[in-house]
Amino acid sequence: MKLKLKELRSIKGVTQEQIAEKLYCTFQTYSKYENGHRNPPLETLVQLADYFDVTTDYILGRENISAQALTEYEKELIEAARKADDRARKDALDILKLNKVQGK
Repeated sequence: MKLKLKELRSIKGVTQEQIAEKLYCTFQTYSKYENGHRNPPLETLVQLADYFDVTTDYILGRENISAQALTEYEKELIEAARKADDRARKDALDILKLNKVQGK
């Protein structure tokens, strides 16, 4: 299974050796995770998700958007949308679309 570990490591700007140290495993073991030659145990997968500040689903390729890819403002918008009722969500989306069309 090919995981998104190399992409995440590149974004974070760390080496395989540095991540292996955090996981208390050898460089070779981590390299096998990153290259898809070995799957990490569940506990290690959770540690990786915490380290990279993403979900395990993102690492596994089951989500397209990394939590890291969102700005704080975007995270606030998502959280507000989740808490709003249907009418408020529709109104907010209509306003955002209107501003996009008008070039604002």
